[in-house]
Amino acid sequence: MIENRRNFVKLLAGAGLVSTVEGLSTLATPLPPWGGTTAQRKIPVALVQFDAIAEQVERNLQEIERLASQAVNSGARWVMFHEDSLCDYTPRVKELSEPVPAGPSVRRMERLAHRLNCYISFGMSESDRDRYYITQVFVGPEGFVYRYRKTWLWLTWDDSRYRNEWVRYDPGTGPEAFMINGIKATCFICADGDAPRCTERAATLKPEVVFYPNNRERLPGTDYFGARAHMIKAPMLVTNRVGRSWWAPCNGGSGVYGADGQLLAEANREGKEEILIHTLEV
Repeated sequence: MIENRRNFVKLLAGAGLVSTVEGLSTLATPLPPWGGTTAQRKIPVALVQFDAIAEQVERNLQEIERLASQAVNSGARWVMFHEDSLCDYTPRVKELSEPVPAGPSVRRMERLAHRLNCYISFGMSESDRDRYYITQVFVGPEGFVYRYRKTWLWLTWDDSRYRNEWVRYDPGTGPEAFMINGIKATCFICADGDAPRCTERAATLKPEVVFYPNNRERLPGTDYFGARAHMIKAPMLVTNRVGRSWWAPCNGGSGVYGADGQLLAEANREGKEEILIHTLEV
């Protein structure tokens, strides 16, 4: 696993926020709540791109636990994973979906976030009675924070890799504002960003940060994400997977974009696992 810190430890050490123990940086003090000064409102975030194996939920949970621990040991406060990182695309949606937040995987991630004193965002298939959603979940030290359900589902006639979402999933209701670690945020998932109404609605919410998880074989260019961050006028955190989704290779390219649309940091697009750590100013 590559870890890309972008001079992260040097920056935080200068602000007095990290201490170093046996070569690993850890948060010396918790981040300030909403209402802190501009200098204090710098959030160390980790964007993790890893190979989630389709239908192997237990294995993927173990990887998330391992990688989140590694990211926090390197100083991250927020740790973000890609869309549907628990089970990937599968024809077994009814079997592998879980309720949110009462399901075992969310409860397990709540315990992890509490133990690590961090915020974790991960993707899963959610069941709600007879409906099924592609959902991004947010948990923190205090427990469950928020969930977002993908709304503008992907439609394709080639379902050989089970990516025709209309066949198996129900749509959500679009972006909403929510609070995470005292920061006003919004979220949308992968194909949601292709819909003008999605980004228009997100912009009206006036968020301070946008979470944009993806599960694509190949991400669009940086100008695609930059244009959306610029339209919403908020920093954007983009994740994507690597490895093979069934037999399709996925190339990564997770990145951080500024409110002006500029690319601030980017993980590799060569399909390699990586933890990208960046100090986000909100």
